[in-house]
Amino acid sequence: MKILFVEDDQHTCELMAATLEAHRYAVDVVTDGESGLEMALQWPYDLILLDVMLPRLNGIEVCRRLRAEACQTPILILTARGASEDVIAGLDAGADDYVVKSCEPEQLMARVRALLRRGGEGAAHPILTWGELCLDPSSAQVKFKDAAVPCRPKEYTLLELFLRNPQRLLSRSSIIDHLWAYDDVPVEGSVTTLVKDLRRRLKAAGVEPDPIETVYGLGYRLKLEPEAEASNPPVQPMGRDDAPVAAPSFAAKSAAEQRVKDVLQQVDAKFRASWAERLAVLETAAASLQAGNCTREQQEAALAAVHKLVGGLGTFGYNDAAAIAEVFEAALRQHLEQEAQWTNQFADRLSQLKQALCQAAKSGHGKAAVTGIIQNE
Repeated sequence: MKILFVEDDQHTCELMAATLEAHRYAVDVVTDGESGLEMALQWPYDLILLDVMLPRLNGIEVCRRLRAEACQTPILILTARGASEDVIAGLDAGADDYVVKSCEPEQLMARVRALLRRGGEGAAHPILTWGELCLDPSSAQVKFKDAAVPCRPKEYTLLELFLRNPQRLLSRSSIIDHLWAYDDVPVEGSVTTLVKDLRRRLKAAGVEPDPIETVYGLGYRLKLEPEAEASNPPVQPMGRDDAPVAAPSFAAKSAAEQRVKDVLQQVDAKFRASWAERLAVLETAAASLQAGNCTREQQEAALAAVHKLVGGLGTFGYNDAAAIAEVFEAALRQHLEQEAQWTNQFADRLSQLKQALCQAAKSGHGKAAVTGIIQNE
């Protein structure tokens, strides 16, 4: 299953992409709205994860244009702190759901799975079956006759792709499109190897007959279920080119959670290290305001710096600092849109933000333990 993730903040990208990849999703990441729109219209994604505030084209407009082009891919809107106006605008533009960046990884994954069930053919029956072979995406388990079938990550996603598309012919290139990110595309021979591995895995678990049919020169499809084969004619291939494949293998779930924790600690440290650089941009703007020569470019740079802090602080769990940064961002955006003169309130907001960051660094109340890197004034 492949997700398009459109987000302009590097640290949020790293954490969210790592979370999705740890759960065996293929993820394509783009950092501006225009590129996200182009990618979404060009490739058959199973889900689009879309930030609201994006350069070149905001997320609400991307969502609106996708729906105007009859794109039916589920869209999950990301918001910094769940501002009602962003949520309402996103849902009215055609988004299916929203999630606040500060949510826990498991809540994000649950929302992703819910959207994929809603958008897939098997939405009403989340447990997928072929005879006595069962796959449960919510618990990421594969069983045959109530015995667990351990699968490697790609074997799991391939099996789910087949189960969600019974009797649909899947070419090798189509399988690659659904299981690999665009910057990690294998040769078509890798699909042949993967199908052989999955067949071997199922045979070892006692699954008979082989549920996968090879259509030479064209690809593969799931055979009719054993009890239905004698009485039912073959089902014609479905018209859709995309199918949701929603969860990691059960055996890898604990390892996936540990990988997310490791990445969280690493990216959180890099995010905290970026605070000083973003504060420097704000301090430059403050100094120019005092001198009476703050340019439009400096104002836009200050707004961008605060915006990135809002999203990152929420993502990494620094909620108090995120709330202050959000108020700061709203004030800057209002002044910029109205072309109003920035006042001494800028310096006051900046002082509040610096104090909040100092407190966040000392308290370690984020999702990972923190150490102070922003010094008190």
